[in-house]
Amino acid sequence: MPSLTTERDFQRTLLELARLRGWRAHHARPALDRRGRWLTPIQGDAGFPDLVLARSGRILFVELKREGRRPSPQQQAWLDTLAQCAGVEVYLWTPADWSAIVEILR
Repeated sequence: MPSLTTERDFQRTLLELARLRGWRAHHARPALDRRGRWLTPIQGDAGFPDLVLARSGRILFVELKREGRRPSPQQQAWLDTLAQCAGVEVYLWTPADWSAIVEILR
């Protein structure tokens, strides 16, 4: 696996793998507003997972973090809520999980 120094690098590499394996992917990218702030415009509750991946009757909600980082309370609330839904797979991945990620996306 390539060296992943940022969450963005990690996400880019993971999305490349997912697409190679036939997964459909969704990620809401932040945008720069007129005041120079990075925002992800949403309607709904903050903290939605970074990625939604779907393939062959499976749906994964994935929060990505760099090593040593934890989800915010809003992110954790989404992960906990989604984990209670039947048929949904919920993951919190860091680069250290790469071997497991490769297996899950196989």
